Amino acid sequence: MKLPETKQSWIMAGSVLLVVAGLFFAQFVIVKAAGWFKQTRERRITKATDTVTPDRLLARCGAAIEDTTTDVYPVVKRTMRYKISSQRTALFTFTRTADEPQNWVLLSMQDSLGDVSYETPEAKISALPCLDSTR
Repeated sequence: MKLPETKQSWIMAGSVLLVVAGLFFAQFVIVKAAGWFKQTRERRITKATDTVTPDRLLARCGAAIEDTTTDVYPVVKRTMRYKISSQRTALFTFTRTADEPQNWVLLSMQDSLGDVSYETPEAKISALPCLDSTR
């Protein structure tokens, strides 16, 4: 049975609209998923760098090439140096109060040559990838 030409035209137009709407929906889902993955990655990296303590640093990156603790009551300062490349090292500085042995706070991560800044979580992870717990 053959449909009238008008009905065929409406069916074709509806089909085209349905395909176009499907393509827009698929693009929307892909863009949203990419944004979600990016946010998830950024949160993971931020958490990994915000929770760095000497113990976690040792667990994730191994022994430091230099590890010094200075006790100047009421503050304890700990500096740890890790090799980044053949010429560069990263210097981590932590502090805590003398009466709270597990509450280390990361004060800074500095480059040995002084020309690189590790202010953002991404910069810290790119310099020392072992900080990221998923790697």
